[in-house]
Amino acid sequence: MARIRTTKLQIPAQRGRRGAPAAHVVNLGPGTAPVVLVVPQRPSLAGRLALATGRALWRRRVAWAPTWFGIGVFAAAGVLSVAGTPIALVFAVPAVLLPGGWTLIVHRHPRSAVRRKARARTRAVAAWSAGLAWSALAVWFGPTNGLLAVLWLASTATAQTLWWRTRRTLATTPLNATQS
Repeated sequence: MARIRTTKLQIPAQRGRRGAPAAHVVNLGPGTAPVVLVVPQRPSLAGRLALATGRALWRRRVAWAPTWFGIGVFAAAGVLSVAGTPIALVFAVPAVLLPGGWTLIVHRHPRSAVRRKARARTRAVAAWSAGLAWSALAVWFGPTNGLLAVLWLASTATAQTLWWRTRRTLATTPLNATQS
């Protein structure tokens, strides 16, 4: 079998284009060699939007950390609620015991320095306790329960807002010679 001689003409890809190139064979008639035309594929509008969205989310991944964490907690609660509702006790017990133990430390610890540090972290303990309580209720009743979904949305939005505010405050605070 004889080989057919072909001419390959390749059009260079434009900057920023992605996707596999498409090859077209052009037969110019009898007695001439076919021409293979390689044209880079242009992604569809949906593909370009998906790439732009993915790039934007990747560039700002740290700024959106609380939202990603909230989505992960919501999904985990959904999977655990399907797996078995008694798992809710794993979250409910620490949600109840954590504030009680914290209160004992804040009021009864013999060292004042420990009490002072404990008081400084009271809001963080309250937030963790509320998160554990929400997780226990979400595992028990399902995260798509009306009130729980609204609580999740409100707490995720609040955490995201506080995260942005804290990061902006830290980024705009000038450094003094004593701080560095």
